[in-house]
Amino acid sequence: MTSPLDTFRATAQRLFHLPHASVMPTKRVSLQDLTVELWVSQRKLPLALRADAIIVPVARDLKMVFGVAKMARDMGADFVQHEAAKVAPLQPGDAFVGTGARFRYKYTALAVIFDQNKRTSPAIIGQAIGTALNKLRVLGANSVVFPDMTENLLAQPNWITDEQRSTTAAITARMMVDAIVAGGLMGTVRIWVWDSKNASFFAEELDRVKKEHRAGQEPQI
Repeated sequence: MTSPLDTFRATAQRLFHLPHASVMPTKRVSLQDLTVELWVSQRKLPLALRADAIIVPVARDLKMVFGVAKMARDMGADFVQHEAAKVAPLQPGDAFVGTGARFRYKYTALAVIFDQNKRTSPAIIGQAIGTALNKLRVLGANSVVFPDMTENLLAQPNWITDEQRSTTAAITARMMVDAIVAGGLMGTVRIWVWDSKNASFFAEELDRVKKEHRAGQEPQI
C-alpha cells in the first residue's frame, strides 16, 4: 500500500522534473516594425503561445505527415489537410493558407520548402516563407507562430548523430531568422523551439540580426 509520504514524494519528483517550458518568451528582439520572440517548450505548444497563424513546412503534395507539420495538422483536427488536398501540388517556394486550430490560431500556412525530389535550399525556404507571410498579411494576420523546422529538414532523423543534428539545427536557425527578417511583412513572429537543445542556435541568430540592425542605424561618417 502506498503511503501518503510516498505519494507526496512521487508528485514532487514529477513537478521538479518537468520538461523545460516557457510560459513567456525567453528572448525578444525588435527590429523597426518587426518583433521576433523565442519560445521554448518541449514537444508541446505552450498554452500562452497564441497568434493569428502558424507556418509549417511541407513538400509539393502539401501532406502534413511529419514533424511540426503533423503537429499542426493534429491540432487542427485534419481540417487544413483536407483543404490542402484540393489545391495540391504546388511549386517549391509557394504557400497555401487554410484553416487554423480552434482557440489557437485562425490560419495555417503550408510553406512549400521542398521540390519534387524532397530537396530544398535557402533560396526555396526564403521564398516559401516570404510567400506564406505575404498571403497571411493579405488576410489580416499580424502575428504568426513559426515552429523550428530542424526535424523536417533531417532526411532520417532517427539515424543521424547528435553532431549532425546540431549542425542542421544551427543552419535551420539561420535560414528561418533570415527569412523572417527579409520578409518584413508581419508585426510579430513567435519562433517556437520544441527541442530545447536547439534554443541556443536561435538565440544566437536573434542576437546577430539585432546587432546588424543596430549597425545599420548608426550614422555613417
